[in-house]
Amino acid sequence: MPPPPTRAPLTRRHVLAGAGAAAAVGATGACGAATTGGADGPLTFWSSLRGTENVVAAWNEARPDAPVQFSTVPSGGAGGNAKLSNAARAGNAPDVTSMEYADLPGFTLDGVTTDLTDLISPSFRDAILPQAWDTATFSGRTYAVPLDVEPMVFLHRPDLLARAGLDVPTTWEEFAEASATLKSRTGVDLASFFPNGWPWLAGYAQQLGARWFQTDPDAGDGGEWVVDLLDEPTQRVATLWQGLVDERNVQLVPQGSQEWLASLANDSTASFIVGAWGAANLITAVPGGAGKWRAAPLPQWAGQTPSLGVQGGSVHVITADSPRKERAMEFLEWMSTSPDSAVARLSSGTSAMFPAAPSLIGPAADQLDTSYYSGQDYYGFVSGQSELLDVGWLWGPRMQATGASLQDGLARLEYGTTIEEALAAAEEATLPDLRSLGLGVRRG
Repeated sequence: MPPPPTRAPLTRRHVLAGAGAAAAVGATGACGAATTGGADGPLTFWSSLRGTENVVAAWNEARPDAPVQFSTVPSGGAGGNAKLSNAARAGNAPDVTSMEYADLPGFTLDGVTTDLTDLISPSFRDAILPQAWDTATFSGRTYAVPLDVEPMVFLHRPDLLARAGLDVPTTWEEFAEASATLKSRTGVDLASFFPNGWPWLAGYAQQLGARWFQTDPDAGDGGEWVVDLLDEPTQRVATLWQGLVDERNVQLVPQGSQEWLASLANDSTASFIVGAWGAANLITAVPGGAGKWRAAPLPQWAGQTPSLGVQGGSVHVITADSPRKERAMEFLEWMSTSPDSAVARLSSGTSAMFPAAPSLIGPAADQLDTSYYSGQDYYGFVSGQSELLDVGWLWGPRMQATGASLQDGLARLEYGTTIEEALAAAEEATLPDLRSLGLGVRRG
């Protein structure tokens, strides 16, 4: 397989060139240190992902000659991300850490991550979905190892739809009509809109081909970021969901809240739209729903080529200052492609992540209790859906800040703010934020 397709550059080409040179020197140094014994000691590894402690235990049992020292860190911008930023500035970052896809551009611009392109063997590259490598690649260089990809799926209650004489909607137009019909006939909400869930809105927009962030490498001195949170696809998505919220045909409720969980348990909400990982989350959160739920494709936009956005997903990076880069890559390859790793991570049943390595789909499927979905071949279903993933979406260089601004606006929906206004405010806040980092930026 050839190298992954060239993604839009991160701009600040002089910064990336320096970071790339440092990474190359670091990789060479790591090689020398590993072979001479100058970089002895365990690999250090930080992650907030469920099941990681089991993965490390499996590795350490199989490879006592190459131990990994694991630390759990909190998830999110104020948790593991802040800790990693502080550690990198202080020169004591771990060798390996996990992060969300959305956080990779920012840490790469900051020089925290290593350019892994020359450390990834051809066989390892072939083992991972090209769509996953695409999201970890900038300007033809790869900065992370994908762990999972999470196409959005429609987890739903067929019995609740049947009460209103409805089938699963296959288009968003049908979805809007079904929401109104189900609510008027039974009082049940077809779905929920999460004011604390900006990644869901991003996934809906991505499905329709939105491009919130792009780069123009030929503009200015070193290129520019182009920011457009109100492009035509996003406006269509916002209009759809705004109408559903205004008509009270979907539930406006925070994801993960007791109110939301109760609505799933007491039959007053008929679906959970989520990345593929959410199937196990639903089993844990609503155990009384066993045998009542099914997975179906996310509705598509009529007249558009079938496509899907993502919600969730993680990568692993090797930090720029690691003196053990080759050993770290050996660990990452095992963690991303070994059946033993997949079984260790997923055996607790708390995650249904969809592996970025197709060879792990079988071992992952064996860990999911499909009786909750009446024996449906969930991983087989998601495998087909993954072929529809949109390629070309680029996360912004400070998505935590952009997302926080967007979420602040969405939190005011119940007081009259619109989704479009929340997007406009987030875009307005993002422009000066990126300029303050020394990035060239303009509105799309």
